[in-house]
Amino acid sequence: MVDGISTKILTNAEFENDNGLKSQYKSYENYIAAQLRTTSIHNFDVSQLKSSRNPSDLIREYFNRRHEAFNAKSEELIANYQALAPIASKAKSEYLTYKTKMDAQDKDLSLTQESKLNKLKNASSEAEFNYDAALKTALYHTHSATQFLA
Repeated sequence: MVDGISTKILTNAEFENDNGLKSQYKSYENYIAAQLRTTSIHNFDVSQLKSSRNPSDLIREYFNRRHEAFNAKSEELIANYQALAPIASKAKSEYLTYKTKMDAQDKDLSLTQESKLNKLKNASSEAEFNYDAALKTALYHTHSATQFLA
């Protein structure tokens, strides 16, 4: 409703250009105070307001937009963990394949083979950790809708 008031009240620049109002009110602050005293909510015409829509429709639209944003974020998080699943399984299978190959040897591992095994194990652990973190984040987000939509 403030928008409805401000369309009828002059701006400071318009007030400064109007000598009649300047001589009557002396300052812009006095002019504003007088206008607000004479303006009543009962004088407003609904067609003059910038928003003449039903407030319940506006609230419903607001929550629908929030729900759409929540669903979009959920879809993004789900796609993220689903994209990490093949990476984690590939890294784990590479590690297990190389470990099986090294375990089949009867002799001790060389430093090169041991370092490669450790590198594959670290890569596998990191990929699995990233997948688990993405999965937990997606689950937390999608199953706590009341927290995000409240």
